[in-house]
Amino acid sequence: MRQINDLMLRMQPYHPRLKEFCLVNSEFAKSLKSLHAERFVSLGAIVVSQCPLIPEDEIIGFYVYDYGANPKIFKQDFIVNVGCKNQEFIIYTRFSGTTKSKNIRDISHFYNKYPTYPKNSHHPKFEELPKEIQPRALQAINLANRIIDRGGPVSEISDEEYTRFDLELKKLNL
Repeated sequence: MRQINDLMLRMQPYHPRLKEFCLVNSEFAKSLKSLHAERFVSLGAIVVSQCPLIPEDEIIGFYVYDYGANPKIFKQDFIVNVGCKNQEFIIYTRFSGTTKSKNIRDISHFYNKYPTYPKNSHHPKFEELPKEIQPRALQAINLANRIIDRGGPVSEISDEEYTRFDLELKKLNL
């Protein structure tokens, strides 16, 4: 049986350098909610912006549906592409525990460093999601309901299934 996290990472709409960064920084990758199917469904969408106070940094907002929360909610975490160089990335998330990684910070630090972003953007309501992402949000809710109905997500697949998914992703250049 094979883990599906690497397939999930390849399907995310992240820059190839960010995906490479995740592969060599396992603690960073573990902090990505989009790779935790046991609780979250990725909306498979990002919003890229820049803060006028620090325009050299690229802000990548990514969305998930937290079907493990009560009540279920949407969440947005932020990845900062430091200096827009695709070399160093910092994730801002609600991180429980301790980390030795300089690339993982609590979401509160994001709002202190980039104060033009509203604090409620970490837990947006459906209506507050960008209009282009709302159809994906509805799909995420439906998928989460199917996962719950089936008793939980699949975390491992057979080598044959992995190879099939791998070939399909390669056809999509992922």
